Amino acid sequence: MKKVLSLLLTVVMLVSVLASCSGSSLKEDEKGAIINMGVATLPGAFDPSAYALDADLAKVYGLIYSTLTVLNDEGELEGSIAEEWGYFYDDIYLEHKMYFDMKESGWSDGRALSADDFVYAWKRILSPASQSPYAAMLYCIKNAKSVKFGDMTSDDLGLYAVDDTRIEITFEDEYIKDNGEDAAEQFAEVVANVAFAPLREDKVDGNASFSTSVNVSDILSCGPFFLRSYSVGSEDTDRYMEFERNKYFMRNDEEKEALDISVVPYKIVCTLNDGVDANGEKIGQIDRLANEFKAGNIYYIGEFTPNSYGSVETESMDNLSAYAYYFNLDNKLFAKADVRKALSMAIDRNEVASIVGCGSTAAGGFVPNGVFNTVTDTSFRTSGGNVYNAGADVNGAKSLLQSAGVTSGSFTITYIGEVESNVNQLVAEYVASVWNGLGFNVNVKALDQNNVSYIRDLIYGVGAGERNPFDVLAVDMTMNSSNALAYLAPFASGYSGSYVDITADEISVDTHFTGYNSEEYNELIAKAVASSDRDERANLLHQAEAILANDCPAIALVNYKNSYAVADELDGYEHLYNGAPVFNEAELEDWRDVNAKIEAEEEAKNAPAETSK
Repeated sequence: MKKVLSLLLTVVMLVSVLASCSGSSLKEDEKGAIINMGVATLPGAFDPSAYALDADLAKVYGLIYSTLTVLNDEGELEGSIAEEWGYFYDDIYLEHKMYFDMKESGWSDGRALSADDFVYAWKRILSPASQSPYAAMLYCIKNAKSVKFGDMTSDDLGLYAVDDTRIEITFEDEYIKDNGEDAAEQFAEVVANVAFAPLREDKVDGNASFSTSVNVSDILSCGPFFLRSYSVGSEDTDRYMEFERNKYFMRNDEEKEALDISVVPYKIVCTLNDGVDANGEKIGQIDRLANEFKAGNIYYIGEFTPNSYGSVETESMDNLSAYAYYFNLDNKLFAKADVRKALSMAIDRNEVASIVGCGSTAAGGFVPNGVFNTVTDTSFRTSGGNVYNAGADVNGAKSLLQSAGVTSGSFTITYIGEVESNVNQLVAEYVASVWNGLGFNVNVKALDQNNVSYIRDLIYGVGAGERNPFDVLAVDMTMNSSNALAYLAPFASGYSGSYVDITADEISVDTHFTGYNSEEYNELIAKAVASSDRDERANLLHQAEAILANDCPAIALVNYKNSYAVADELDGYEHLYNGAPVFNEAELEDWRDVNAKIEAEEEAKNAPAETSK
């Protein structure tokens, strides 16, 4: 579930804070604050365009990746790497286009961030060999879908790096519909998602492990911090992530001498170890952080367990994610929609929200809270109404199962086990008990949360049309997007973003990893992808979600909240709309004293032990 990755946010925030932030505030040879902080879960990979298995992963990605645009905490579009953008009509080629002009910035190894890096990253998402669920969000680009299916090459894509700092996009004519200015603005909203961050081709291309493991030397940063070191630990060693200021971030030649012009903190060290409570009993990483916060040793917490939530004063916001269960439709037991619908109806989502805690609420539909209906300040969930009942309808579920002729059978709920919490297990056990009450024999099985490769194999399979066996898979459903299309498009055949085998005699259809394929649903999504009319698209997507709720290839259980606690000593931080913190200008009182204390503790820890004679 919402993993402690968020607590990384803790460190970051903290850290950033710790270096006073006005202008070039460092003295003599100071580099800034070095802060030790604690988070809970190590990311299994750092590929922003891959299927996100953790609702808080964007908070970690936000430290090392930057996007052209961002949505601020009010959902308003702002420039990040992009200085400006806009629509224009090409009178020579008679095409509808838009441009992004980039600010000067650099990768953590000193190479300038280039328009080519964005072009490479987006073409990678659209590659037939890609497994990115974000592909359909780019289908408004000329020839994008044909490129994804191998009918054209990436050279035919309407995406160009005009020079080092200018990107141009050519749109499909159907997408514009005399709506050029707003269509371009909508695309600028789409690419605010960290999934569309730039990547370095020399580090990613041909690197098969980039999406499934962590090799620090492969992970270059174009964001405010870079990953200096990383350890999964062992019995005798710490688990940690160490981030250091990217001194090339948002820098130009005139600012080369000032280390803290764009990023204040020097280094963030995130320790991920368990702790003990006041009675000496072992406690998890997140609960330890809450105790450290109350003791004044931590200044920001971005993740809680049901035990620690409420122990400190928190603020919260929607984080565009939900906890969801996916059915494998290749399993004959789930072949009929009424069976899947019955299983969904029998669940009391309020009960699940109670188990998950931390401000979560019963899911009203597959599209989570916070997603726009049309523009900022409009809600898809409110405008369309709920398509799930929060409470359980066990009698209705039994009736559906009777009519479907399926009243028994054995299957397994597979969930991602958590080091710091047993919430996923408790939810699985609750749901299993409900489904057992319907006459089924349901088991639960935990997967190692760090086994990213195996979990993604369950989701994507090993090739086109091939899915590894799972019955019901429980994972965070997070697209970090304000656009409902991002959550619904992957269920449509031709829009899932899955691998396409272009070497086969007949190209297979890229269905969702559940195996769902509805002609009516596919048609609605195709129309929504092709439309830049906000009202028309919203109407199409509400219809699509209603079909999805009736067919139930997947069900959302709860919507998450991004809850966080901030100490009085911390100021100057911000949040993006998806809940990711921004620490570039954060300030912490007396950070030099804090540094001195940390350095003294480190020296004491590393001092050789005295030997008695």
